[in-house]
Amino acid sequence: MEGRRTAALLLPFAFVVIILIFLTALSLGVQSNLRAYIGGESSWAKAEKDAVLALNAYASSGSEQDFRRFLDKLSVPLGVRIARLEMNKATPDHEIVKRGLMAGGAAEQDIGGIRRLYGASKYLPLMRRGIEYWEQSDGYILQLRDIGDQLRSLVLTGQRDSPATRSLLVRVRAIDEALGPIEDGFSRSFVHAFRRTTVALISMLVFSALMLLAACAMFVHRSLARGNQLQAKLIKSEERLSLGFRGSNAGLWDWDIVQDRIYYSDWISELLGYERNALTRASDAIAEFVHPEDVEQVRNALRGHLKENHVFDVEFRVKAFGGSLIWCKTRGQAIRDKRGYATRMVGSLLDITDRKHAEADAHVEHELAQVTLASIAEAVIRTDDAGRITYCNRVAERMFRRVSADMLMLPFSEICRTFNQDGDAPAPDALERVLRSERSAETTTDIYLRGPANEKIWVERSVAAMHDAQARVIGSVIVLRDVTEKRKHAAQLSYKATHDELTGILNRGEFERRLSTLLDQSASAYSEHAVLFLDLDQFKIVNDTCGHAAGDDLLRSISATLMRGLRSADILGRLGGDEFGIVLTHCASTQALRIAEEIRRTIAELGFVWANRTFFTGVSVGLFTPPPGMRSLKDVMKAADIACYIAKESGKNQVQVFSRDDEALCARHNEMEWVERLKSAIRRDQFCLYTQKVVALGEARPASDKHVEILLRMLDDDGQLIEPVAFIPSAERFGLMPEIDRWVIKNAFSALAEVMAADPGSIHTWAINLSGASIGDDRFLAYIIEQQQMFGVPLSSVVFEITETAAITNFTKAAALISRLHELDCRFALDDFGAGMSSFTYLKHLSVDFLKIDGSFVKEILDNPSDKAIVESINQIGHALGKMTIAEFAESDEIVACLKSLGVDYAQGYAIGHPEPLLGARAAQQRHGVTRSIAPAPLATWVR
Repeated sequence: MEGRRTAALLLPFAFVVIILIFLTALSLGVQSNLRAYIGGESSWAKAEKDAVLALNAYASSGSEQDFRRFLDKLSVPLGVRIARLEMNKATPDHEIVKRGLMAGGAAEQDIGGIRRLYGASKYLPLMRRGIEYWEQSDGYILQLRDIGDQLRSLVLTGQRDSPATRSLLVRVRAIDEALGPIEDGFSRSFVHAFRRTTVALISMLVFSALMLLAACAMFVHRSLARGNQLQAKLIKSEERLSLGFRGSNAGLWDWDIVQDRIYYSDWISELLGYERNALTRASDAIAEFVHPEDVEQVRNALRGHLKENHVFDVEFRVKAFGGSLIWCKTRGQAIRDKRGYATRMVGSLLDITDRKHAEADAHVEHELAQVTLASIAEAVIRTDDAGRITYCNRVAERMFRRVSADMLMLPFSEICRTFNQDGDAPAPDALERVLRSERSAETTTDIYLRGPANEKIWVERSVAAMHDAQARVIGSVIVLRDVTEKRKHAAQLSYKATHDELTGILNRGEFERRLSTLLDQSASAYSEHAVLFLDLDQFKIVNDTCGHAAGDDLLRSISATLMRGLRSADILGRLGGDEFGIVLTHCASTQALRIAEEIRRTIAELGFVWANRTFFTGVSVGLFTPPPGMRSLKDVMKAADIACYIAKESGKNQVQVFSRDDEALCARHNEMEWVERLKSAIRRDQFCLYTQKVVALGEARPASDKHVEILLRMLDDDGQLIEPVAFIPSAERFGLMPEIDRWVIKNAFSALAEVMAADPGSIHTWAINLSGASIGDDRFLAYIIEQQQMFGVPLSSVVFEITETAAITNFTKAAALISRLHELDCRFALDDFGAGMSSFTYLKHLSVDFLKIDGSFVKEILDNPSDKAIVESINQIGHALGKMTIAEFAESDEIVACLKSLGVDYAQGYAIGHPEPLLGARAAQQRHGVTRSIAPAPLATWVR
């Protein structure tokens, strides 16, 4: 006892000594590290100054020794920078830090302290400012290194006295001057930090020592005083403890029945939150502390014990200070006098709030589990360790068509037999493995069980073991999820993904996948296959005459006819609207030609009846037999497609066999090659824009009315310009014009925005050509608006040109597009006017602003009176309708003068100006390696 008191007295003093030693060591370490930072700064600053002197000396002397000295001096701040950047990482490489700091002049014994102090700098405001000065110097040091490299290049190339050298030396002086304040700030920050840290640590030492000594003195005083008090109460406390522990091992109470005074232990006072002995009368304590609903229960238990000597053991709620309720359990024992009357009662009070809450939570969890199991969509079965069923929810009852009571204690394997999807073999017994502790849980898919009507019920089965406190298996929980409908849905989705929704045959993707597989197989073990492309000849007539419903019915009828005529190993797919593909597997070319002719004849003789009308359709068939070793799906499809196209172009309703010696097939192949080149050009941005001037001829037109037409050129892989006449026809035929038009719109608007920003008055009108395909594209207008909003160009400066043929072909949509763009301040020009057959008929219905007279009339205007009369008529009609006129192909000054005499408003051609690259066109040519620019020939629209 005496030894423990001595230890208690000495312990605070030992603690004081430890704290003082720690603070002293900390003070010495921090001051040493700060001195290392200050010394390092001096070394780094001196190295920087020496590097500047060496670089200036090198500029004067050109000596390699001066340059090496520059690099050597510059390596000091660079090494420190490397170390600091490495220390900024989450897990720095200490070896890199060490090398960097030592390169910066730091002593090896200071490196650990520098690293730790740098890591703590983010939490030390005094350090942060110095680190910030350090970081500011990085940019200047790196600039100095770059200037040194540039200066070395100039010296090595004999430009030591050049203006560039002098400019670099000016920058060196500027950097040197800029680094001076930074180095001073760095030094001041760490000197200030050193002083403040020294003062703070000394203050902490003094304050800590005084406070700890005072605390120790108070602790010793209170310990001695409390020891005396406890010693005085020891005898009475021991009596109360011995009596209290007879009833419980918690808080004690002692009731003097004769005087009706009750004593509570400190534990009970703390539990209830009241001051000690707040209520000393038992009757008052029951009324005040006990919950009103439990008062009668407590009084009855107390009377039973005092009068009839019943066991006093009762659970009730107590109102704690603040209003919270505490569940308590009390036990007590009365002390009686010689006559048997109770004079004193001592007992214990136990806090059972947690137990009561746990019981309530367990009840709730049990109810929730029962309700959840009864309501979830999966069948849930619980078994004992022998695999006998102990619980089934309602879903399990419905799945097995049996009530739960009939299944209890029956083996699960007897109620539920599962089978593999491959045949009727029984599925592995997962329950047995789990119960044998081979696995704690197991999930099985692709199994089924038989329903009452012997139907298959596909399920996913999960089995999990239940364990007791000793981790022994006591049973299992089995969950069966009915996935029958899910499998049906997945099968339907798989079917839809590979089959054409309208006809039920394969779609293009699945057709190509299977053909590709055949080609891969043939590459290793050749087997002759034949590929047929079919294109219906009169399908559009049926579709346009009777509507889409009739067209759909015709496609279904033809698909069924084709399917009936093929073998099960053959492949049939719908490739597009009225296009089909057939693969005749293991079929020689001669036999394939015979089958193709039979298919053509069958389709031609197939009478399709709709609304009491009979239609006969033909079919153009392309046949291609891939040679041994040919694995390219793309080449095979292309060959069959070319043959089909030639069959259609040659009169329709015939079979065309692909042959590389056929000129028509080669021409078609070249067209398709152009398609691939165009797609590549679109993808790789291999286009550029040119402009050609359009000038005003009439005196009423101001000279400032600057007008250009934007023209398109393509760049090939060899860096040569390709004229539109070479690629536009293929682009139109294969539906690539909308993509090209979009490229032109985007890049033209971008260039327009750039030109207007640089010189707002340079050009007032930009003419952009649109293809017929874009006119018929319902989404094209939205794209124009989107690009206008993106680049902010005024649409009042834009004129869209459409050819007369395109306008007539898409008349309704052309009129709508013109009307909508007019609302946005756009203008329109009708290009190649006079080349069509119905010019004057449609002109009055198209709200265009300009008529571009077809160049075929303009270029012969001097020699052909008819052409001159046509030009004059078009000009007069255009003016009568309130439209401006533009003459194309003005190739000489004489033609320009003639046009002016006829009153034509504008002229365009070589006499006015040749096409020139627009802004980024030259950069695009350089990017793609254009070696020369080919002067474009004057053609219409894009082909100009």
